[in-house]
Amino acid sequence: MGDKPKVRVEKYLRGSVLNDVVELEKRVWNKQGYREVNAPMLYFELAYLTNGLVLTAFDEGLYTKEERAEMAKADPWYADDHPIGFLACFADFDKRGHFWYGARMGVDRRYWDKDVADALLKILYECALERDIGRIRWTYDPLVSRNGYIYIHKMGATVSEIGFDYYSAVFTSDEFNRGISTDRLIVEWQVDSARVKERFEKGILPPLHDTSEMTEENTVNEIEIDEQGLEKPGDKMLFNLKTSPLFIEIPFNQDKLLKADRAKAQALRDRIRGLFMHYLARGYVVRGFVVKKEPDGRRRPFYRLERETKFQSLDL
Repeated sequence: MGDKPKVRVEKYLRGSVLNDVVELEKRVWNKQGYREVNAPMLYFELAYLTNGLVLTAFDEGLYTKEERAEMAKADPWYADDHPIGFLACFADFDKRGHFWYGARMGVDRRYWDKDVADALLKILYECALERDIGRIRWTYDPLVSRNGYIYIHKMGATVSEIGFDYYSAVFTSDEFNRGISTDRLIVEWQVDSARVKERFEKGILPPLHDTSEMTEENTVNEIEIDEQGLEKPGDKMLFNLKTSPLFIEIPFNQDKLLKADRAKAQALRDRIRGLFMHYLARGYVVRGFVVKKEPDGRRRPFYRLERETKFQSLDL
């Protein structure tokens, strides 16, 4: 017998857990106020009205009983079996047919880097196959490197669209989005594609640190470290490349930059947004995510973009 999974994922939202998930959503994004609290309620209602999906995750041993007891001394929330993660999708359709739209996924901050998202996404994959959902779409902040790692590298999703300042003020008063533009990559996850099946059924991932394709000539930008130890845009910004693949660098730790100086964070965001808008409009698609290790220990994440064949002969 195998070891008992340390994350329990429930496929149906129990009524007794509903308010807990709303509280969890506030905790994940440090939200307060009427509008933010009602946003997840809308997700859940849409999920059920449209035959979508709501998943909730619970701790089955990620922390020991003794560790949870210590956590509960500082925060009574951890004394009970509250959810540590959730995911909500609702059904939609376009000219290509039906799909699920991933409205929200969040994990308790105490459980970041404990593979809770992996557990949720594994069940999402299984549910999509069971219900004949061929693709799932969602959005995410392209400058959050951990999301690029999960969605592009681990899940095998692709990106061919970007939305500029995508969300309204209803969704932007949390600590991650307050006071900066909500630029978002629009993700397409083709559930039945070979790249997704390799990852979820065979456990095959491309090497995360393989930068053998990367050269000075096909890297369109660079990020430097300033005198405060914060990431900032370098002078390099190339808008004239037609090679494939090419690489766009993003900050490794946007959270640190947001906490220190939101004006600097916005300046970096403006530069990188321009690159994405330029190259995606010219037929490039995000298909990979790699992290370059520097000799001094610095980690530099890059998106890998390929140009679609039908655009390669065009002078764009």
